[in-house]
Amino acid sequence: MFLAGGPIATFVIAVIVLLFILLIRIRTHPAFLFAATLFLFFLTGMISAGELLMQFINPALVTLVLVLQAAAVIEKTPLTAWMSRMVFHSHSLNKSLARMCLGVFPLSALMNNTAVAASLLGPLKNNRHFPPSKLLLPLSYAAILGGTITLVGTSTNLVVNGLALEAGMKGLGIFQFAYVGIPLCLGGFIYIVFFSRWLLPVNGTATKISRENYFLEAQVLENSVHIGKSVAANRFRNLQSLFLAELIRNDRLLSPVNPEEIIQAGDILVFVGDVHKVKDIQNFDRLAIFKEENIAMLRKNLREVVLSPSSSLLGKKVKTADFRAKFDAAVVAVRRGNKKLSGKIGSIRLEAGDTLLLAVGSDFGKRENLRNNFFLINRIRLQKFLSSRNSALAMALFATAIAASALNLMPLLKSLAILMFIYILMGFFRFEDVRANSNFDIIVLVGSALGISKVMLDSGASALIAKGILFFFKDYGAFANLAGIYFLTMLLTQLVTNNAAAALAFPLAYSTALSLQVDPLPFVMAVAYGASASFLTPHSYQTNLMVYGPGNYKFSDYMKAGLPLAVIYSVITLVLLPVFFKF
Repeated sequence: MFLAGGPIATFVIAVIVLLFILLIRIRTHPAFLFAATLFLFFLTGMISAGELLMQFINPALVTLVLVLQAAAVIEKTPLTAWMSRMVFHSHSLNKSLARMCLGVFPLSALMNNTAVAASLLGPLKNNRHFPPSKLLLPLSYAAILGGTITLVGTSTNLVVNGLALEAGMKGLGIFQFAYVGIPLCLGGFIYIVFFSRWLLPVNGTATKISRENYFLEAQVLENSVHIGKSVAANRFRNLQSLFLAELIRNDRLLSPVNPEEIIQAGDILVFVGDVHKVKDIQNFDRLAIFKEENIAMLRKNLREVVLSPSSSLLGKKVKTADFRAKFDAAVVAVRRGNKKLSGKIGSIRLEAGDTLLLAVGSDFGKRENLRNNFFLINRIRLQKFLSSRNSALAMALFATAIAASALNLMPLLKSLAILMFIYILMGFFRFEDVRANSNFDIIVLVGSALGISKVMLDSGASALIAKGILFFFKDYGAFANLAGIYFLTMLLTQLVTNNAAAALAFPLAYSTALSLQVDPLPFVMAVAYGASASFLTPHSYQTNLMVYGPGNYKFSDYMKAGLPLAVIYSVITLVLLPVFFKF
């Protein structure tokens, strides 16, 4: 075991600073950066192999995995589908926002808030009553606020609970967050329903652009030299700014086009990409360029999706992502925020939150990897709903498991384990579903974060940073230090992700409380609430990224609409924290 303090603590701080810089600059897979940091600490002897492995069987991490599995069963019930139909009962935007909040808050408190937002993304995006931009960011904010009510409402709270257990604290209660969480939802409700509409842009559907901006068609005329050769041999896939995605032959659509498909006279080639680069096609022999006369057919097999932050495609170029083999689809267009990216589609490097317009084949909806990679806007049912009777039973069992933990009849981990056992016995859940519903990125990030936190505490690095915090706030008492920790965490969550922010801020909060000789609980809760204050940037929370493209938002829209909510949220949090969690 190494000796804490001195150069060791300085080294750990330097590594953490480097981690923070990389988290800001690299948007793909923060879990990898956390895992690499923990591995570096392991190589330098700052954490043993046994201690490292113990972090990945932490009760809080196991609880998180079970929550994700249980939430997948609840997703099979028609609960969220029913709620999406209720949102637009009225043609009043205020009433629709109110209905949305009142539905999302309780669902996000008990389910994975990302799943709740994903289930409503399509209906809100495609509604005929209001601009989607007036609804989608409020949906994200409502999901975030609902998650602050309970321990299981967001992975952030479970991460903080795991860090607290690792530090030797008592585990957090399932409804312990509600003391501040419910007032936060009330304040957020008032802002979202009555004020957010004035600060959000009036944007139409993100893909409501003339199809000419997406497609360019060319018909193969008689006696063309391309007839009888394959797509690959004709070099139709080698254009600089366009890509051959589909082929229409005798009113039959071939999508996506196989590179070995033999070209015939009369074939209609559907190119996608920067359609203003017509000259790229004019170089081919006897291809007649014309506008889309078969748009009705094409529209039937288009699917709009948002790339998930946990997708295996992040950081890959479209041309190397192998959409055809993995999803039976071809990328027609890519949108990032309020911009449709032009140029050669194959060269675009994919990022979380990108909106993709896909031309899909008949097997697309059957692929098991869709849920791990995409949030579907034009919904395809990826799984069968449970029957009404089984849906009611599944929800009743879930509520019973939560109640058993809330009433201290048994730990949450045990109640969820029993719940999943019953779900498996009743056929609501299969062992094969575990892999599909386990977010590997979150598991790696949380396990690594627990190890990094241990190293920071054991090395004295967190105590050293805490001394710096105390130096600035030493004359203002415990509350000023609490506010400093809260705002530090809130700043971190805008720059990185909520879970990463909680992992980085927890050791500082805990060490600060110990230095002040006060109860660490208020400081720990400040980290939890601060990490969930993800309102100001698209990348700070999954649901913010989820609505970025579909809402046709600009980066500045998040600042404009999120800043007032962040102020309301912060005031409520800092006023109520010392009331319900004594120093």
